Amino acid sequence: MTLIASHSGIRGVYGRGLTADLAMRLTRAFVESWSIRKVIVGRDTRPSSESIECAVLSALAELGCRAYVVGVQPTPVILWACRRMGADGAIIISASHNPPEWNALKFALRGLFLDADEVSKLLEVGKGTVPASEVGKIGESETCSYDPLEEYVGQALRVLDVEAVKRRGLKVVVDPGGGAGFRSTPILLRRLGCKVVTVNSAPGIFARDIEPAPSSLELLSKAVKAYKADVGFAHDADADRLVCVTEEGEVLGEDYSLAIASLHVLERRRGPLVVSTASSMMFKWISEQLGVELYWSPVGEVKVVKEIIKRGAPIGGEGSSGGVIPAFFNLARDGVFGAALIVEALALKGYKVSDFVRELPRYHQVRTAIDCDVERSELIVRSLAEELRGLDLDLTDGVKVWLDEGWVLIRPSRTEPKIRIICEARSRARAESLLKDYTAKAQEVIKKVAHI
Repeated sequence: MTLIASHSGIRGVYGRGLTADLAMRLTRAFVESWSIRKVIVGRDTRPSSESIECAVLSALAELGCRAYVVGVQPTPVILWACRRMGADGAIIISASHNPPEWNALKFALRGLFLDADEVSKLLEVGKGTVPASEVGKIGESETCSYDPLEEYVGQALRVLDVEAVKRRGLKVVVDPGGGAGFRSTPILLRRLGCKVVTVNSAPGIFARDIEPAPSSLELLSKAVKAYKADVGFAHDADADRLVCVTEEGEVLGEDYSLAIASLHVLERRRGPLVVSTASSMMFKWISEQLGVELYWSPVGEVKVVKEIIKRGAPIGGEGSSGGVIPAFFNLARDGVFGAALIVEALALKGYKVSDFVRELPRYHQVRTAIDCDVERSELIVRSLAEELRGLDLDLTDGVKVWLDEGWVLIRPSRTEPKIRIICEARSRARAESLLKDYTAKAQEVIKKVAHI
């Protein structure tokens, strides 16, 4: 199994490419390349995460690093803690939305993930490192346990209107999907004054697809209606993604989480909005309604965050993955704090979630993915761009075709061996027609490239 290396970390199926030996080599390369001395280590709930953690800690102990072991924590909480503590870096063991047999090593410097060039450097250096012969016992002087969640929740409550949420008395259903958000989101929402019910909350038990796509959230939808809840929230395995369910049980597309949070934040904290190029045209409408600048970024958390920093934006994110980046609190995709922001928005405006949906313009997105070797996907997308020359193209990330009635984005996945195709239009029928047409175009190019 080929490893997938990008700004989203170094991913693979555990035991088939991604191994304990590789984890030790990469940890050594990270420490040596960036002179890491103080590092936070955390993980999600996958079966392989604890084994990889042991390998990482062994390498850190061998190198004399001071490791703060946070155990199972959401990725956004770990990144927040890294900046809060002034740690040199963080090592996060999680493949986010990938299936359970996958895992990944994500490396961050001072709370910001390595970019693609830095990951390439890490892999190159890692090839030459020599790991310890076996996973050794971690000495007490090199590591210590640390739980950042209480401090994270405390700081979150300082920037949220707790009294307004308490007065509203909202009922919320949370579906962490067996992932690392099983503690964090319920705790924060309860401390805000919400009544919280959980489903799929047993850590490490993946009763639904890890990716919180609308097709996998039937139980959450039923629970929201059964408990007469005001809203439902779903996460992936490391809780950086957030998907909403309305009080009527409608599972919203991923863009709505960021759209509702952005409307709420930008009404109170004026500034530009930054979203990835795979995000909905809703964000263009939001920027026009509020009179703020909109900036499109390549897909990828670190790329969006860098653009947010450059533009001084209070919020941004990746609509296509339910990624809310509340920059005024945490420079990371944060599904935990994102849920709290939406609850605050409901309380302050006296809205139901369906009210926000009716207020926002309705676009329809459909998507698919074509299996493709990582090594060939870039060539195929470049070839496709050449085939489509003459159209209104945006090459910020992959190839995006702007049309009068919508858009089409075709790009290599940075997390799986696939090419992703996303289409958006005013009507579902038109979006599905575009998806059919452009999937056929992509497959034709794949056939041509196969003969090269």
